[in-house]
Amino acid sequence: MKLAHKAWAVAASAAALAAMGTPSAVGAAYADPQVAWTGMNVNVAPDGSAAYIDGKYKCYGGEEGTHLWVSVKQGANVDPDHTSSGDADAWYDTNWNFSDSDPDGLNVACDGHWHVTRYELRPEFGELHDGIAFVQFCLFDSTGNEDNFPTGFAFDYSWKTVRVP
Repeated sequence: MKLAHKAWAVAASAAALAAMGTPSAVGAAYADPQVAWTGMNVNVAPDGSAAYIDGKYKCYGGEEGTHLWVSVKQGANVDPDHTSSGDADAWYDTNWNFSDSDPDGLNVACDGHWHVTRYELRPEFGELHDGIAFVQFCLFDSTGNEDNFPTGFAFDYSWKTVRVP
């Protein structure tokens, strides 16, 4: 009798586990996107054609409909109250990668895991120089849109050191 009881308990446990699925098969529950940090430095290519900054983010909901935008603005008129491109002498960003085949631009993996990536920014106008610049790191997951902003949005706005070789 005891053996039959143990066999039933094992079978019931196995059935319950099978119904739950494996942890890798279960999708992560949605949570708001997060930006953990952006790198301390904006590193400019020797010829000035690009700048690079690292960032760490996490989001959910898949890649489709996501967008990441990183911007660096520098100039005498850029200060905490004036951070638009109209205030800048130099402005680099990641939107160079928009195209007809990829109208979303820079899509990102929103799989519930932290991602650390180096982002390439290209000039909109001007040249970055050694010194301080305003960095905007903006992450949009697939849940956000114009009607529900700031749902699905995370950001890091900060002042970083620009390094030119």
